[in-house]
Amino acid sequence: MNSRLTWPIRALHFVFYYLWQIIISNIIVGLDIVTPGTKIKAGIVRMPLRCRTDLEITMISNLISLTPGTLTLSVSNRPPELYVHGMYADDVDEFRESLYEMEGRLLRAMRHNGAVGVVPDVPHHSDHEAGGA
Repeated sequence: MNSRLTWPIRALHFVFYYLWQIIISNIIVGLDIVTPGTKIKAGIVRMPLRCRTDLEITMISNLISLTPGTLTLSVSNRPPELYVHGMYADDVDEFRESLYEMEGRLLRAMRHNGAVGVVPDVPHHSDHEAGGA
């Protein structure tokens, strides 16, 4: 089927996916607030992007920051990359993987042809990353 014809469905699918992420993130942060102790294990990851246009870069960085427990710290478009802080990022590779999942879904929703591209290679635990609090 022509990917242009499936674009509205992919866009709607992303809206539901993102709303689910907001709900889950709110529950995790809310439970951490109201229960004794904390599960926070903050980390920062460098995330080279598959996003290419200013709109795509802006969308992913804002959606990350709007999700409870995550914050975009730095945005660059040459080369396209983000630095992202996560409250629950004790495993920075797993945290980065979840961010790439969001980026891939966003790109499938935004691009009429649905092409996403390959996740860029990122060295494990680079000098700019920190896991654990």
